[in-house]
Amino acid sequence: MAALVGFSAPAFAQTNDPASETVQLAPVDVVDTQAPAPAYTGFDPVDTGVSVIGETGIAAHESGSGDAMDIVRLLPNVRFDIDQGEVDRDNYLDLRPSEISIAGGQPYDNLFRLDGVRISNVTDTSNDNPYNYNEIAGAGSQTVFLDPGLIGAIELRDSNVSARYGDFSGGVVDVQVRDPGEEFGVTLRAGYRSDDLVDYIYEDGIDVTGADAPPTFLRTRIQASVDIPVNERFGLLVSLARQEAEVDYNVSEGYGGGIRGMESSSDNVLVKGVYDFSDTLSLNSTLIWSPYESQASNQNGIDNLITTHGGGLTARTELAGETGETDWSIQLAYLDADMSREAPAANFSFDSDAPSIDYCTNTNCSSGGFGDLEQHQRDLQLEGDFTRPFLGGTLSGGAEWSFTEARRQRTEDAYAYSRGTYNANVVCADAANDPACIDGEIALPTRFVYAAYDAQAEIMQTSAWLEQERDFGPVTLRGGLRWTHDDFLDNHDVAGRLSAAWQIVEDWTLTGGLNRYYAGDFVGYALREAYPDLIRETRDPVVSGTDLIYSPDDWTLNRVTRLSSYRQADLETPYSDEATLALTFPAFTGVGRIKAVQRWHRDQIVRQPVISLDETADGDTFTRRVYFPSNEGNTDYLGLSAEWSGSWRNHALTLNVNWSDTTTRAEGYGDYFDELDTEELLTDLVIYEDEILALAEVNAISTRANFATPLTANASLVSSWFNDALTTTLWLSWRDEYETIADTGVNETRDGVRYDVYGEQVREAFLTTDLNILYTLPETEYGQVGLEARITNLFSELPYTDYSSSSPWQQGRSIWLGVNYTY
Repeated sequence: MAALVGFSAPAFAQTNDPASETVQLAPVDVVDTQAPAPAYTGFDPVDTGVSVIGETGIAAHESGSGDAMDIVRLLPNVRFDIDQGEVDRDNYLDLRPSEISIAGGQPYDNLFRLDGVRISNVTDTSNDNPYNYNEIAGAGSQTVFLDPGLIGAIELRDSNVSARYGDFSGGVVDVQVRDPGEEFGVTLRAGYRSDDLVDYIYEDGIDVTGADAPPTFLRTRIQASVDIPVNERFGLLVSLARQEAEVDYNVSEGYGGGIRGMESSSDNVLVKGVYDFSDTLSLNSTLIWSPYESQASNQNGIDNLITTHGGGLTARTELAGETGETDWSIQLAYLDADMSREAPAANFSFDSDAPSIDYCTNTNCSSGGFGDLEQHQRDLQLEGDFTRPFLGGTLSGGAEWSFTEARRQRTEDAYAYSRGTYNANVVCADAANDPACIDGEIALPTRFVYAAYDAQAEIMQTSAWLEQERDFGPVTLRGGLRWTHDDFLDNHDVAGRLSAAWQIVEDWTLTGGLNRYYAGDFVGYALREAYPDLIRETRDPVVSGTDLIYSPDDWTLNRVTRLSSYRQADLETPYSDEATLALTFPAFTGVGRIKAVQRWHRDQIVRQPVISLDETADGDTFTRRVYFPSNEGNTDYLGLSAEWSGSWRNHALTLNVNWSDTTTRAEGYGDYFDELDTEELLTDLVIYEDEILALAEVNAISTRANFATPLTANASLVSSWFNDALTTTLWLSWRDEYETIADTGVNETRDGVRYDVYGEQVREAFLTTDLNILYTLPETEYGQVGLEARITNLFSELPYTDYSSSSPWQQGRSIWLGVNYTY
């Protein structure tokens, strides 16, 4: 909406004719400025659950970090990890998108799409420990992800979702790559953030004397795009983007102290082409390669670098056309996501008394890792849909077929050697093939064998949907059905979708919906079922005089540790039933919406308490602890929200507030998994409710409460100044007080061991003020340069994230600085 934002003062001039009463005005200079785009759009009176953050909204609100999901904090019914933004070296190193909960669902209950390709992860995403000997830490809910600068729009559906969408019980996040421009253009962008641009703060009353120094880090981001209109019918978009993070980690004093720099990187290579055969037929194809790598190295060791992978390849082509009164499209897509890791094949724990072991001063010195792990998810997807007039309304429908292969494997045995002591009489019989033996010094007589394995699961899925929308006077009815079957759970799931919108008066619409959503597949149990047991081998030397001769051929089986096993069982598909009511109405210069969403999440997969089963292998009968999955989990969610978006002159203002209540009931049951580590390897233990538990188990207990902040509110003001040369975004985001499980800061010693004590804590309310500034210099024949500053938590308010006595820091004001160029 154009608005008068400036004018010259009018001058009055009398004519020479004294009888004349005509008054002439001097020329008026009018500056006509388009109001900026609002933070998000949507507000559809029928499709009341959809919100769209467009390209300009993304540019105005992103923090510069490269995390596209951070922007959806703008939207009601979306919740984040309470510790998002925690001052933690791993957080600064992690370039993956944030995990989100939609309408009370788990972060892995959402459907993620990237330019039409389903990118939801079907494997386990619970592990975040890169040192876990059997688990991958690079997997997230989104198998691949894109730099925000390449995104044309983010569509998020939190309720009243059309039958077109399936494989979710939370919500739908549809990320769309922008189309090629109609004119040739070049865009370059670069920016950075470092610890010098972060204000590290801490709570009053905390003594930071002796605490570790705050993290030092550098994060950079560059992007280059070229729009190429090849001819009137064919356009190309070619883009490269790269994010990097460098973080300094402290090295244990026993290993010389100092720092060890770790790196991570995320790349995007994108080619998108649009070819119009005619006005009624077009071909749209996208190729995205988005590899991700992140390093990790335990501070208590050397030569233990682990490189975790993520991201991968997506390819998609769509043929869309119009035949008579029917609009149709056919799409073929392929996804290859790599979530593997690279690590040294063997771990050693040597006695530091051995002369060659001079790299640490501890009693025992560690080196090496736990071997490579391969993990891939490959999807082939085919879908088609149509829309046409039918029986006085609009009929839509479609079908989908997909084949998914999930695979995790250790291609060769890995080893962990230990228990040896220094002895000058050690003789290595075959030193070249015995890495755990040093002549005249030491031989390690014990090793754990992490046997090679190959775990694979395949899913073939077929879906079909049909939906009719028709007006009956002031009422619009939309009814649909979606059927899905796969050969993994072998369930036939039929989901009904019904929505009715009543236009009470002009532009005032009351909409109600009753819907069911079935979750997507999960194969984590099937992969873990193939894990081998932990083998312990020992060897004794051959004594020859004073010589102790050790040979790599003398290893013998000492013990088999029967790991707790996870078994696939007959499961129902988790689902969510929903009732929703929304009122959409004009208000002032914009549009408002009041909405209620009630969800009943049922048949959620949880882990049953352990049972013991007798098994036989290689003639040996033994008892194994076994976990079976169950459909005993359920969550109730109620969300109430009020939203308004409008513009005035050169400003766009968006306001919303959301209250929600999330209640999870799975008494006696846990999340998907506990840690696989055996007692010998469990070192990260804490006290919770007077019990000594693995920290991973405590985190699992707290996960469901974590994404359930009861009250949030947002206010976004986007303003354009000086003929659009300056754009500012002021974003206020409120999170009410919140109860969660956290480190209490208290330590307790039991049997000579010191433990952190965890307990329920109330996090105080937090208001963050973000300010983004973009100033564009005057255009020249060589293009245009823009300068940007993106300031998060402008007033350095305490975010009340987790901290510890050794690291009491929290993130205050944080600044991202950047420059961009367009031609």
